Amino acid sequence: MPYSPPKGVRPPQLEGNRSGRPKGSRNWASAWRDCYWGFMHAKELDAEPPTAGAALWHAFAIENYWELHDFLERNGVI
Repeated sequence: MPYSPPKGVRPPQLEGNRSGRPKGSRNWASAWRDCYWGFMHAKELDAEPPTAGAALWHAFAIENYWELHDFLERNGVI
């Protein structure tokens, strides 16, 4: 039967090696997707946003279209 360390203790073969994503890191793909959706539909005032985040970005994009355009361009989204 293989060795099973107690909970919270790393197995000896993994000691000193990174395994997986660093603690506390996040995947921001959904936030970028909402931002991009809000920007692309800023000219459509009656557009139905797919998420609550997209609704916030849509409202922001209506008022600040070119600022959001520059922001997305600087970050390589468009």
